[in-house]
Amino acid sequence: MNNEKLKNVFAVGETVAVEFKRCGNGIESDTYETVCSFLNRYGGDIFLGVEDNGTVCGVPKASAVGIVKNFIKMVGNPEVISPTVLVPV
Repeated sequence: MNNEKLKNVFAVGETVAVEFKRCGNGIESDTYETVCSFLNRYGGDIFLGVEDNGTVCGVPKASAVGIVKNFIKMVGNPEVISPTVLVPV
């Protein structure tokens, strides 16, 4: 996603296909509910480290890699989300 498109996403805010999730030191459980919602519709984009109002709060640098790995592991786990999700990296 280029900078111009990203600016546009933040200017518009959350929609049926864009969700902002604050992400302290880990992924909050409602993020997986959003994944399921997107799977039951037309897909969408989840932005971690962003408040509901579009304020970028970031993700702690020390936690970022672990958060991404955990997210991919969870959405690929049929006990958490079924059908599982292929996350393009």
